[in-house]
Amino acid sequence: MPRVAIVLTDSFPILSLTLVTEPLRVANRELAQKSWQWRILSTFGGPVRSSSGLEIQSQPLDEAQDDIVLLISAYAPEIALTKPLLSWLRRRARAGALMGCVDTGAMIFAEAGLLAKTPAAVHHEALRGYREAYADQMFVDRLHDLSGDRCSSAGGVATFDMTLALIERFNTRDMSRRVAEILNYRPSGHVRDQKKMVAETSLSKLDRTLGRAVDLMLGNLSEPIAISKIVEQLAIPHWTLARLFQRHLNQSPAAYYRHVRLSEAKNLLLNSSYRISAIAGMCGFDNPESFSRAYKRRFGETASQTRSSLSDGTR
Repeated sequence: MPRVAIVLTDSFPILSLTLVTEPLRVANRELAQKSWQWRILSTFGGPVRSSSGLEIQSQPLDEAQDDIVLLISAYAPEIALTKPLLSWLRRRARAGALMGCVDTGAMIFAEAGLLAKTPAAVHHEALRGYREAYADQMFVDRLHDLSGDRCSSAGGVATFDMTLALIERFNTRDMSRRVAEILNYRPSGHVRDQKKMVAETSLSKLDRTLGRAVDLMLGNLSEPIAISKIVEQLAIPHWTLARLFQRHLNQSPAAYYRHVRLSEAKNLLLNSSYRISAIAGMCGFDNPESFSRAYKRRFGETASQTRSSLSDGTR
């Protein structure tokens, strides 16, 4: 009878909480008993406001012996980096609980030193920044992960997959599948990196060749390859690739490639402490001035303005 402590921080995503509790509720129904028990905690207890404004009542952190601890954090996890929470997480890990984190909760786990031996799944937008800030901790580019005494989700719907993995471990695979079936969910089964998932799913459904082309672009952001090399590797004429991009993405291959690189630059500005000049190079811009012009043209603000928006609370 697994006991789960779900720890929330201010501005947590309500979706993540639901994707933990609803599958567990359905599992209890199918098992015809209250096999799964959970409670909601926060550092000091009381109401915790979600990112959508809904409030959830919580109990303060205590020393009860839960089997599983799941941390659901906010977009800006820095606000939750308090000594009481970090110390409590370390104690629960030492006590032998299965420790889990969702999305940005991985940063709090890293700060607590809980990812030295087992990695946490992290959203690809935050991956580089976390690896830079916590070089001695382990992060992995997956949608979800359950390894040993750690579980994690990169956020969003992937949290459903993480919960199903927990149900499989503590109950059975058949029960995990049954819960997914009842909730009309088809587990992704995706085990490669998240960026490749984009090309392999949504774009490949439009056109397989288009998906392969975008896959090549995503794999070569810091050192862009020429469009002529892409068509050569795909063994298609240049005009065929141009027609595919125009038909499905309403832009040329070169324009889309530039869009992907600039989007990665924005992700790094928001999720890492790299210098802007370094980010330019990491996204395939050798000339910082050309990067600055392209960035402002694409997003309507400078790279410095994007970064400063984090400190002034506009993002």
